[in-house]
Amino acid sequence: MNMTRRGLMRRGTGLAAAAAAGLGLPAQAAVAAPVDNPARIPAGTALINVAADSSRWQAGVANQDSSTTLQGIAFDSANGHLYTLQVAGASQIAYLRSDSQVAVTASIGGEAHDKSGDLCLTRHDIATGAVNGYMYLLGFGHGVSLGIQPASGGKPAQVWTEAGSGRSGYGQEFVRFPFVTKTVLWTSHPSVQRFGSPDPAATSMTPSVDVDHNILLIRYALGSDHWFAAYDLAAAVATAGTGTLPSPLARIQQPPLYKYKADGTPDTNAEATFQGFTSYGQYVYMLDGDARTSTSSSTLTGVDKWAIHTTSFDLNGTQNDPRTGYIASTHSEADPAADPREPEGMAIHTVAGAPRLCFGITNNAGSNRQFDLYYKV
Repeated sequence: MNMTRRGLMRRGTGLAAAAAAGLGLPAQAAVAAPVDNPARIPAGTALINVAADSSRWQAGVANQDSSTTLQGIAFDSANGHLYTLQVAGASQIAYLRSDSQVAVTASIGGEAHDKSGDLCLTRHDIATGAVNGYMYLLGFGHGVSLGIQPASGGKPAQVWTEAGSGRSGYGQEFVRFPFVTKTVLWTSHPSVQRFGSPDPAATSMTPSVDVDHNILLIRYALGSDHWFAAYDLAAAVATAGTGTLPSPLARIQQPPLYKYKADGTPDTNAEATFQGFTSYGQYVYMLDGDARTSTSSSTLTGVDKWAIHTTSFDLNGTQNDPRTGYIASTHSEADPAADPREPEGMAIHTVAGAPRLCFGITNNAGSNRQFDLYYKV
């Protein structure tokens, strides 16, 4: 029997469930398993070491909307831009959804903005972190992840996000649209391109784009499980408006992520708080963790020591550990003094052709939210 993680994952509720039971892991909900992983992403990509030390790149970065916390990040490395997503602040949304805009989308109170999926998208200068553009996206989702196709030839950057949250707070589809600064966008706007679903039962879809390898990666839920489906980027773009995606390059179940105990071992009874993902070639990188809640900002002890966690695995499934599903997983002690020190957003930034695995850590609570930007190489 082929006991690779690819073999386990593609059987979904069969071998994967049996393996989990044998390891004493929590049982997964029974859902219809997708077809076998085609595993057609070209191999040979260099694997970024998630256990490498984290370097702080920028500190105290502020988004356009300072009243809420960072959620997702993405880069237009070719043009020197960082893009960030956040749930829009109550005061801004109460204004944006008032008066004449009621006819376009139902007016809601500012306290419900997070459930309506209203987001603020900010463009920053990579070198300084300064804001140099922004959009408000009404009814799109939570903003855990996004993708950017770089601006080129006088055409604006193309933004990939989740969309169509209704009142769930999380997008139930994914879309693409041009970045046009100082504009407000609804999901029904003609500039918003829609795409098919990776699975008829898929929910909570979030995208990421690997421009160096021309791959669109979609994370989605099937019941209580999460899956990843990777597509050729150009082929996916060509299907806009058709309702049917091209055949995936890879489709594989996400390995389980758990919270960590104070001794550094995973607690298989406690699911981790997912905070972001990205990919580079055949490898996916994931971020999880919680905000500091029990210790002062000047210390880093107990469960807080393990609050930021990075994990890697192979979309093709060939390199994955059959017991855990991932290649490598480690805690990070980056930014120990940050408060609330919550990990948020993960993306690849390329420097002279070499990838940096970047992630944000929230710093400053209250009405002046900021974040610090870290990377691993």
